[in-house]
Amino acid sequence: MNGLKIVGTVTLILVIPALISAQSLVEAAKKEKERREKLKGKTSIVVTNADLARTAKKPAVVTPQQPEQNPSPAAAPSEPSGTSAPGSQFKAAAAARAETQKQYEARKAELENAWAAAKDKADLLTLKMKTLWQQFYTFNSMTTKDTIQREISDTYQKLQTAQAEEIKAKEELDQFSAAGVKGFASPIKIE
Repeated sequence: MNGLKIVGTVTLILVIPALISAQSLVEAAKKEKERREKLKGKTSIVVTNADLARTAKKPAVVTPQQPEQNPSPAAAPSEPSGTSAPGSQFKAAAAARAETQKQYEARKAELENAWAAAKDKADLLTLKMKTLWQQFYTFNSMTTKDTIQREISDTYQKLQTAQAEEIKAKEELDQFSAAGVKGFASPIKIE
């Protein structure tokens, strides 16, 4: 009798909260429909890794610089008229290097995303293969063994292709990373 009381108590403890907090499917569908109606007509912004790579990076904290006290005119460099300043050439070269770095980072992000996508696809197909084999060896399967074998064969071919794509994407990323920024762009000429 004691065991029956314990089982009854545990059952009540588990079932009552589920019944109290359960939301009907109809109520959930109505709430979702209302939510979608509110969002209708609004546009959403999708930000990709490539977009983030193209953004200009700024320092998180900027400290104001103190102006120089009593600057002397002799301290300022004078530029001869009619010639280009050497500083402008260095600024142009620095800007070109920064642009090259930005393009390099964007390309690297693209290659990393391609590799991650290929890896995810291969992982999903591996999981599907395991599921199909488990279903094949289950005795109470609703589908025939022939159908499951065909699915296993098709999935195996897709898995081999996905694994080859993953290896190719990883090699391409590794080669690109090994070459670095210098291997990515042509050298800058300063005249």
